[in-house]
Amino acid sequence: MGKVKESILLVFTLVIFICNSTAQEKKDLFPEYPPYVLEPAVMDYFDGEDLMQSRLFRTTRTRSQINLSGFWDFVIDSADIGESQKYYQNFPQPETRMWIPGTWNSSARYWQYQGAAWLQKKFSVSEDGILRIRFGGVFYLSSVWLDGILVGENEGAYSPFAVVVNNVKSGEHILTVRVDNRLNDETCPKDGADWFPFGGIYRPVYGEMVPQTYIDNFFIVPTKISHEKTTLNVKVFIKNLSNSSKKNILLYINGEEKYRTAHQIEESENIIEFNTILQSPKLWSPENSYLYSARLVLGNIEDDQYTRFGVRSLVADGYKILLNGQRFKMMGANHHDDHPDWGSALPPHIIRQDIEILKRMGANAVRGHYPPSEMFMDFCDQNGLFFMNEVPSWQYRPEQLAKKVVKEKIKKQYYDMIYRDMNHPSVFSWSLGNEWREFEKSYEDIKELVDYARTVDTTHFLTFITGGAHITQANELLDIICTNWSVYQWYWDPSFSDEDSENRVTSTVLSGEVAKVSIERLNNIHKNIPDKPVILTEFGGSGAQAGWHSWGNVKWSEEYQGRNVWDSGKYGLEQEWLSGGCVWQFCDTRTTHQRMLGPRLRGWNVKGVVDSYRSPKMSFYKLQELFHSYKQK
Repeated sequence: MGKVKESILLVFTLVIFICNSTAQEKKDLFPEYPPYVLEPAVMDYFDGEDLMQSRLFRTTRTRSQINLSGFWDFVIDSADIGESQKYYQNFPQPETRMWIPGTWNSSARYWQYQGAAWLQKKFSVSEDGILRIRFGGVFYLSSVWLDGILVGENEGAYSPFAVVVNNVKSGEHILTVRVDNRLNDETCPKDGADWFPFGGIYRPVYGEMVPQTYIDNFFIVPTKISHEKTTLNVKVFIKNLSNSSKKNILLYINGEEKYRTAHQIEESENIIEFNTILQSPKLWSPENSYLYSARLVLGNIEDDQYTRFGVRSLVADGYKILLNGQRFKMMGANHHDDHPDWGSALPPHIIRQDIEILKRMGANAVRGHYPPSEMFMDFCDQNGLFFMNEVPSWQYRPEQLAKKVVKEKIKKQYYDMIYRDMNHPSVFSWSLGNEWREFEKSYEDIKELVDYARTVDTTHFLTFITGGAHITQANELLDIICTNWSVYQWYWDPSFSDEDSENRVTSTVLSGEVAKVSIERLNNIHKNIPDKPVILTEFGGSGAQAGWHSWGNVKWSEEYQGRNVWDSGKYGLEQEWLSGGCVWQFCDTRTTHQRMLGPRLRGWNVKGVVDSYRSPKMSFYKLQELFHSYKQK
């Protein structure tokens, strides 16, 4: 009888094992059910909703704000006569009305249009005073008129800018903006960058009434981090349009007053620094993305600003990256602001969906070729996704980097990136650019840029990204080495790494020689520079037409992409000296017109692990399996 019971128990155990194995197989082969959804922010203090709907938290309680999103009158200016004809005073008959935030290149009529265009909107101000109009992002050149008077100009696509107008009267006003999305060899990004130059006011824009002395920004940088306490270094940027005076500055963390001191506020621009102590800090990480709320108040509640921050330690220890003292390996994806229906003007529900898909994938990081929207960064903070932030200086040639005008634009956009994103605990690194051509010839220019970058911030990793596994003197200037690499080729003959070639047709392509050389080149980085972390900032990098399959693993098939993504990503995680990386790329994206009929299938970069509408390809599930299985080790 005892043997029978043992036999029954054994059979029962085997059934459970088989059922569990089958369930695991189904989990690997099929979508999650139900799918993952984002959880609320991990916070002890609710800082309120943003009435302008540009952030995930309220930015002020004192300023009267005016939402300028909605339909604007729109007309293109292909002959570039708008300024000479004074469109800012006599706006022509509109061709249509354009939704803002939005881009004209997502509209069928203006799908390919690159040039000047004009937008105009009427709005009302309820009180006399100083009006500050803040643009979250305009691509690429912009000029701004209020009631026919030029009040500001800006060059750059991915950083916010503001215009401040004195003595604005209550009542109706007219805001006119000229936008030009043409690029050239001296813009940043340059003409021909491998993503579409969507034109327009594509990120949120709003107005707000500010006092004569107001807070422009403030940084909170945790230093000397331990489980017992951390020092918060606070840097406050104040603009004073009046005479010098003394005012209190108050700082609240999670609603509790942490600092109150009177400071002399001089005319024009001021930077004020102070420290405060945070006891028993809760540390931020991908597994526990705890956020603090901070409110800075000026004077007798004359002005205020909110931000969020997290406390985490991120350092390099030889070739290792340590997060809060523990080894960190990156498992992420490269992301473009791009959608077939919205272009670069991703609305909040699409941003949220992208973050959900990244979390579903098992990612702990994202990288971009430029700073994404502020809401995207807020979602990264809330959901434990590191972000590798970058200036859009893509594939400059040595003669371009040597130009002073180009270097100055890189420096300005680098500063603007840090000025906007300094408080985000999700910021993993600052990058000066991507895949500069023959960059070994540009050492002095790169050193100039790196030296400048060190004067702006030293609290985050500094890098730039190389196209392929390169070893040059410039690598020594960086905190981490970032390279775009895959084990198999894509732009030339496809290749596979096959140690056992007996069961495979032998040829130069399929014998694995190309892959062996690729791996050897990558390994040479560590052999020559063993004391720096190395990240595969773009791995995989093979395109797939969604829904096209082939038994032969041929180019453009989902099978070929899936294998490349799996093997390249797996190599980055399994090598002790590598710190993981980010797949190229998250979703299929529209490319520049120069590549429409060249190396880009139907004018799109189809290297996404999901397609342009975010439906998964085979490579998504391979990456999901890889990331989740690595986490479980």
